[in-house]
Amino acid sequence: MTRHTKWRVESAARVTASCVAVSLVYELVDTRGVSLAAVYIGIGLAMPLILLEESGFDRRMRRLPFTAALLARTLAYLGSIAGVFMSVGFVTGYFEGRSLAEFRDFIMSAEFGRELAAGFGVYLVIVFFRQLDRLLGPGVLVKYLSGRYHEPRREARIFMFMDLKSSTSLAERLGPEKYYGLVNECFRDLATPVLDSSGEIYEYVGDEVVLTWTEDDGVRNANCIRVFFDFAERIQMKKGAYLERFGVVPEFKAGVHLGEVVAAEIGDLKKSLVFNGDVLNTGSRIEGQCNSLGKRLLASSHLVERLSLPAHWKVEDMGEVELRGKAAPLRLVAFA
Repeated sequence: MTRHTKWRVESAARVTASCVAVSLVYELVDTRGVSLAAVYIGIGLAMPLILLEESGFDRRMRRLPFTAALLARTLAYLGSIAGVFMSVGFVTGYFEGRSLAEFRDFIMSAEFGRELAAGFGVYLVIVFFRQLDRLLGPGVLVKYLSGRYHEPRREARIFMFMDLKSSTSLAERLGPEKYYGLVNECFRDLATPVLDSSGEIYEYVGDEVVLTWTEDDGVRNANCIRVFFDFAERIQMKKGAYLERFGVVPEFKAGVHLGEVVAAEIGDLKKSLVFNGDVLNTGSRIEGQCNSLGKRLLASSHLVERLSLPAHWKVEDMGEVELRGKAAPLRLVAFA
């Protein structure tokens, strides 16, 4: 199971558990008892939310302006909630021997309106935290809440600096708005490969993105290298769409390095999780050698020695390379 799939399963389980718990509590407060119907309602409430938030609908919503997306989501959720309550009410009423007239009266009652409002409130809370998790990056919210980085801590981490090739000429050719659209589309397509490789997106710097892994996660299955090829493959799969929309198929170059950092929360008015260490500066310098060496992916030999690489990957020893601002040269390895 890939990390992306695992993340989706865990997310679905959390949403389902939350909806069932709220449904049971609501019924307990409202009727002083609980029933199996409340469990069915909770599961029913979770299903549309899971499907809508991880579907083509969700991807389309992310492309809309905030107000339009909010309105569309609200209508979709209200429709889903109404469908769940009406379905459960109809089935329950049928087995209890109630008539269609009684079912119609239930739909028109104030009780039904209260249930819709309560269900929608649950959706708003869940969606808020899911969007916050997406905004910060998967798992980062938990790290903030747990206080993991409230005090500085040392970690061995892998960093990949990935940059769009020929970015200056592309920006001049496409213009600022269309160029931004190209970069944004690329970074959207990067999300799944990053999740599948157990990585994190540390930061965006213009048309460059910095990825990071804990040492164990990055070394396992050569995740820190595999992500680059998975991303390139994903772009090739969408080659036609890129050509149609932007007239170009984007290519990236990257540098990867392993080293120790100090990780900590920083700031007050705006908090960020930051990493400090020579590995970041060195990783950036490695990426800067891609053009001069004519390679699209370079890594330090220090990192590559830790990896078990698939036999079909083509690897080339580039020898000792002088890096700008570094006193000693660094041995680099290129991947074709």
